[in-house]
Amino acid sequence: MTRRVLLRKRRRAISATLLCAALATGCDYNDIDHLYIATGIGVDREEHSVRLSMDLIQPGGAGNPATGENSNSQGNAPDWIVSADAPTFEEAMSGLQAKLSHSLYLQHNALVLFSEDALRDFSPIADALERDRQLRRSQLWVVTPTSAESVLRESTGQSEPISLVIRDLVDEASRREACLASDELHVVKALLRPSGVAPLAAIEEGPDGSPEVKGLAYLRRDGKLDIVDRARLLDNAWWLGRTLDVREAVPWTEGGHQGVMGVHWLRTSTRLVVDTSGRSPKVRVVWRGTGEIERWQASEKMSAHTFAALEHAIREDVKHRLAEALDHARAVDMDAFGLTNACAEKGIQLREGAWKRLQVEYDIEPHIVHGQLASTTPFAQEARGGGGSS
Repeated sequence: MTRRVLLRKRRRAISATLLCAALATGCDYNDIDHLYIATGIGVDREEHSVRLSMDLIQPGGAGNPATGENSNSQGNAPDWIVSADAPTFEEAMSGLQAKLSHSLYLQHNALVLFSEDALRDFSPIADALERDRQLRRSQLWVVTPTSAESVLRESTGQSEPISLVIRDLVDEASRREACLASDELHVVKALLRPSGVAPLAAIEEGPDGSPEVKGLAYLRRDGKLDIVDRARLLDNAWWLGRTLDVREAVPWTEGGHQGVMGVHWLRTSTRLVVDTSGRSPKVRVVWRGTGEIERWQASEKMSAHTFAALEHAIREDVKHRLAEALDHARAVDMDAFGLTNACAEKGIQLREGAWKRLQVEYDIEPHIVHGQLASTTPFAQEARGGGGSS
């Protein structure tokens, strides 16, 4: 009798375990072919509304039952762009979902592309993005001076969703200029700091219709935007931290001769040091760079004297670039380089706009090393001939 009771209890326990397992694995299940997977969101602003454009992947292909149709209006594109507008960001998201026959899946979204006009009323849009727990904080925030919808719809020639093309483009550029790595987490943290300015990558359509990096955009907490073009990107990237594998053409003059030196910077770093020993705080910009000479245009061979003159020319060129970038930031009233942040870390609370009047000094030390081209430079040839000075 006791054995029968034990056997019965064991069977009941096994049945209960199997039932719980079935319920646990079957809860809230959705076949991937019945979901729209979002890879990117375009944000535009019209006169009285927000317009969202969603870049969607169709896992089941053109005949995916989630689409509610058997053809893709965008031909052979690997993704599908659907748009909706409404007075608020949240209502526009609801409008997008209403156009689809199955649920949106936002956890894989990689990009939020803002048009310049969309940032005029930035706070409610940022608030909506931050409150949506489906969206990852690692998604990139990127700016375009044109329409975000047109960039998503009109870019051509890609073999993968256009949002992923833009993400990979920005990721590749940020390996050289770290300031272009504008993921949402770091952008929001920068906006909440005392300076209240965050750098974002800026993109636009290139001549062949594919997206390309236009430069760097500075976004202020109140939504003000300033875009620095590609020609001035290096000047600003040096202010904002490290760079790797970038190139610079340095003009120089020596003994009546003029030339251009091509420098390949293997790595550079910049940090701000606040000096509080005087009556008013002073900011020292400490720039260090290690590079090699790639191109040498001059009618004379390199000697130790000429080499020293070239290092001086590099030092002056870097200082000029940094000073010009700071003058521009002051002109547009955006503390893009975090002078207020640096002072706050030292316990110095600046009044609004006081960062523009801070005294700034430059401590610049370039270090030129022999690279793979050293064996073919005039300096190396002169050294082998014994004519160089040391």
